[in-house]
Amino acid sequence: MNDSQIQRAAELLQKEFGTEWQAIAGMLGTEGLRKRVGKELTSFMAFPERGNGGNSHWRGNCSPEVVASILRYVLDCKRYYGKDVSQFTLMDPMSGSGTSQAVADHFQVRSLLYDLNSAPAYDYGNWNALRNDVEDSADLIFFHPPYHDIIKYSGNMWGRPHPDDLSRCENYQDFLEKLNYCIRKFFFALRKDGRLAVLVGDIRKDGHFFYSMQNDLIRMGEFESFLVKGQFNCVSDNRRYKKPFIPVVTEYVLILKKADSLTVPFSCRQEGCLSVSCTDLQTITWHHLIRMTMESIGGTAALSDLYDLLRDHPKARKNPHYEDRIRATIYEHPDQYLRTAQGCYRLNYAVA
Repeated sequence: MNDSQIQRAAELLQKEFGTEWQAIAGMLGTEGLRKRVGKELTSFMAFPERGNGGNSHWRGNCSPEVVASILRYVLDCKRYYGKDVSQFTLMDPMSGSGTSQAVADHFQVRSLLYDLNSAPAYDYGNWNALRNDVEDSADLIFFHPPYHDIIKYSGNMWGRPHPDDLSRCENYQDFLEKLNYCIRKFFFALRKDGRLAVLVGDIRKDGHFFYSMQNDLIRMGEFESFLVKGQFNCVSDNRRYKKPFIPVVTEYVLILKKADSLTVPFSCRQEGCLSVSCTDLQTITWHHLIRMTMESIGGTAALSDLYDLLRDHPKARKNPHYEDRIRATIYEHPDQYLRTAQGCYRLNYAVA
């Protein structure tokens, strides 16, 4: 299919369906990913039309179809295995405009909505996730936190700035620590066989800082599924930028299952920094060690420079003939190390 065919199809849809044509095209274009093997929920979610429930003008709100799809799945699981769902409870601890309430009403299940906002759309306001206890329990907790400070809620969407508002954390690390605290708290509020569904997104700030919430948050219990959700109708969609970057057009839902009441496996990301100049790994060959060393000094080096720079490297300390090894490596890769003078070489590419 070429561009002219796509343009023609768009014109036909627009002529037939007016302002609804883009949503229809989005649904048609993603149907093969959204529905597979007779299942309504796959690892890819896309809802070009938001649907009814909550307030579509509440910034950062998600489609009620997201909550509905997950709730339907959890109910189906319980019914398939013969579990009683008469007391099923859906909890939303950061309920915003009350989208989860509309979904719970549609499925006729009990719901509990909390929010830091003192005047929330439904249920319990002035509830502080960092300080207040969860006094109830649930079979499904849908947790859609702020994405750091992309949208500030207290003092903007409601009331005055609140010190425990996750959207007003001092920095990303502070936000992440508080986010993970909330995840632990909410997971322990689950009933056995319950699920914590966490909807998060990636964050790009100031054109070069990139934070991936789904990569950084703690995993509690059984990591049951990872869903990719397409984003539609974003405020930034109509902006144009000169600087090259990869736009964020997806969000993610992590479904964490509480399989056991008292034993809870968990995992969290561990950061570190590897110094190639003083580390000997099997995956760091002499060729790449020399190449990266030359990169670090601009891409050009004399053999004597390489002898000096690599003399104390663990590879050199294990090889009394390391100078011979350096020369041999360069001779073995004549297309990678280009001779510029006697005993001097440059890399075959410009160093960034």
